Amino acid sequence: MLSISRGVVTAALVFGLLGGGRLHAGVINLVVEHREALPNRTQPYEKLTGRFYGELDPKNPLNAIITDIEFAPRNARGMVEYSATFTILKPVDMSKASGVLVYQVPNRGRSQIEGGGYFADFRAHGDVLVASGWQADLAPAPGMETLAVPIAINPDGSSITGPVVARIANAPEGALSQPVIRGRVTGTAMPASLDTAKATMSRRLTEDGVRVAVRPGAWAFADCSQTPFPGKPDPEKICLKGGFDPAYLYEVTYTAKDPRVHGIGFAATRDLNAFLRSGKGNPLGAASAPSIHHTIAQGTSQSGNYLRSFLNLGFNQDESGARVFDGMNPNIAARQLAMNIRFAAPSGGADMYEPGSEGVLWWSDYTDEARGRKAGGLLTRCTATETCPKIVETFGSAEFYSLRMSPDLVGTRADRDIPLPPNVRR
Repeated sequence: MLSISRGVVTAALVFGLLGGGRLHAGVINLVVEHREALPNRTQPYEKLTGRFYGELDPKNPLNAIITDIEFAPRNARGMVEYSATFTILKPVDMSKASGVLVYQVPNRGRSQIEGGGYFADFRAHGDVLVASGWQADLAPAPGMETLAVPIAINPDGSSITGPVVARIANAPEGALSQPVIRGRVTGTAMPASLDTAKATMSRRLTEDGVRVAVRPGAWAFADCSQTPFPGKPDPEKICLKGGFDPAYLYEVTYTAKDPRVHGIGFAATRDLNAFLRSGKGNPLGAASAPSIHHTIAQGTSQSGNYLRSFLNLGFNQDESGARVFDGMNPNIAARQLAMNIRFAAPSGGADMYEPGSEGVLWWSDYTDEARGRKAGGLLTRCTATETCPKIVETFGSAEFYSLRMSPDLVGTRADRDIPLPPNVRR
């Protein structure tokens, strides 16, 4: 991780931000479950943890962009419900707070707001630090920020299904079973049937090599680690008769069911920060006026990609039409996050054939002639609504060597740099 000073992250505040209160959006309840004192260099701090509950109007255009939200179950008010965990570090006396809220997007469920470095600098300045759950593919665990979202279903109550692909590479020599991993975790796309005759499995020696089909009777959705083939049925594992050969790449295509509405994670971040900024009925509220005047979002690697997609999809505008984050620092983030799609795998890491790099990757509008796409950029939606933040983008050489960042700077023609908008610093 790059070392970034508080000055770099807050540089987005230096060149002209707007402040002011906000009406709270979709958060209907925030429950502080634990409160504890924290050591701090300059003033008493406390840590609040708990869960917040929200609801979304699926007909609102700001929410309608969420994939499958129209198929999510609704409550008696016609709303789609969700809930997520949160952690807030704040001055005990909010009248002594700096007025700045720093939201750190957790990376694979883990936040760093209690750590040293520039997060300690934020606390020394009296800033409020916040982290919350946005990934619905993570299992709840101590210290993890997680999100609970509904499963999309057909109007008649039947399961929504669709094709997915799982790849198994570098399997241990002779391993009998391997997990069905998509986006570095299991359980993201459960098979609609364990009947292998309704799926396909192939193997090949290289990415462009000849595919050799594995007959349905030679593999199973099962765990063979303790039970001989065909093993114990398990929708999250694949058992291969005779074991896996690490020289081969295995690919399984099957029909999955019951997709989670993962895109709600973007709305959960939007709604929590709009709610905390409003100062009304929340732990950061003040009797006379809101205690938060500026908001900054920071994310590294996966969570930096999250911020890029958050902007691209228009979530920096809350349901009252106001800006959510005034400044952003996407750090070592080269692509978008493949979360707002059916059978998404938010924990993905840009592996071969993994989605996330096929959308717009540049800040300014750019005509992608190589792929036959009209002009567009990460900031197209927020520019139209005047809700774009100031952005300080930071990265290193690895983003070019291993994560394909070059198109972010030169597009698909690679003939010249794409000019940066005036609100972006690189």
